[in-house]
Amino acid sequence: MSRPKVIMSFLQRNASSWLQSSFDFDDFDDSSTKKKNTSQCLQKSENENLTNFETSISFKRPTSSLSALLAACAPQKASDLAVSRQKQQEINRWFNETVKEGKPTLLLVSGPSGCGKTEALKVIAKENNFDIVEWITPMDQAMDEYNRTMRQGERFEDFLIRATRYGSVLSDSRRLLLVKDIPNSYIDGKDDFSSLLQKYCQYGREPLIFVNTETGNSKLMTTLFSQSNRDRYGIDTININAATPTALKNVMKRVTTILNSKASHMLYVTQSKIDEVLSNTIGDVRSALLNLIFCSLKVKHKFESECTVREETLGLLHGIGRVINPKKNVEGKSWKFVHDPDDLASSFQTHSNTFIKFVHENYMNTMGFNMDGATKAIDVISLADVINSEWRDNNIHKVALSYLIRGVMLANDKPVSQWNPVRKPASWESDVQRNFSVAEVEWYERYINPKSNKQPDAEELSESMIDEVEW
Repeated sequence: MSRPKVIMSFLQRNASSWLQSSFDFDDFDDSSTKKKNTSQCLQKSENENLTNFETSISFKRPTSSLSALLAACAPQKASDLAVSRQKQQEINRWFNETVKEGKPTLLLVSGPSGCGKTEALKVIAKENNFDIVEWITPMDQAMDEYNRTMRQGERFEDFLIRATRYGSVLSDSRRLLLVKDIPNSYIDGKDDFSSLLQKYCQYGREPLIFVNTETGNSKLMTTLFSQSNRDRYGIDTININAATPTALKNVMKRVTTILNSKASHMLYVTQSKIDEVLSNTIGDVRSALLNLIFCSLKVKHKFESECTVREETLGLLHGIGRVINPKKNVEGKSWKFVHDPDDLASSFQTHSNTFIKFVHENYMNTMGFNMDGATKAIDVISLADVINSEWRDNNIHKVALSYLIRGVMLANDKPVSQWNPVRKPASWESDVQRNFSVAEVEWYERYINPKSNKQPDAEELSESMIDEVEW
């Protein structure tokens, strides 16, 4: 007997001991399965030990990176989440009851910013043996198979189809598609988004979750995720509320140990800092964590903590009021303005032309009978307008604003204190342009009108155009 025949006969005699067909269910011996399960359990325990070992090493290793600190503070289990248990049960129920293997299911998770929507989905998906594949808007260009530049909407559609139909060789877990940033091409094109959902329901095989920061009657909820689309494609909705003070307190308590151990060289988190942050946070876990990190930085010089003081945002109307009704601090024979003119000029440097027009329209409200002050103020405003028209130097706008603010505040030495609403400057330039356009259109209509046999001459045309303009 030749050597190949001997090998084949040996394989045929011993095939039943180590080879089992996928279609022979009657004579199936589960001993190999037990061995396989045992090896999988051993491999799983080894992976868990390796993960715990790597986590312990990274936990003890100091870091100065903000992204690394935020990653270390991320929740690892359901008890670490700031989301309420009721909402966690709703998400778990959706995974266990609604999600079917091989069938597309859609979920919309909405809630205010920083309430823990994404972290809750990641933790609960991991507990249900799902790997999250998140859509991140690409910044570079991509080419299709015909060497054409793909639009953002096309790349998003390609991502949904490819990510759900082709598996990974590195993991046996099921996949979960997560979308937080919907491409802008779908924001105004709700029909395109509806056709995309229809195509995904036709070709998709894995669950798809949309995370929406807006709630209530927002644009996305009323257009893309309208009630008709939710009913048509079976989109379930879970609304997550802002984090409660108790949940925020538990999160701050958990991350304190992590921050003090990983970044002890640059941070020192104390209970007083935590209390300051919690007193100024309204249900935003992300903002509270960032404020705690920056508030606990170690600095060489001691500064008074200003965590409880909200930064003032100076609006246009308040700025106009501080200029036309200046307030002074008198100390003996000297005085100074309460509001620094340079600070006011810096606040409105980007729209100096608008600020000058508003001052020009409202400066007489507080002048009263001070004609000398009004004369000085109008001279200052006129010169500031001329200086501001210079476009070859970017710094000239700040000079014009500084001159305007100082001049008007000094000219109004005795402002009249009474309530005067701030008026919007008259847009006479746009009115003149609009009237010229109307006159031109009417002239062309008269010129091409077949009913009129006589064409207007030049004098009539000029008179008609002048009559149409309301100066």
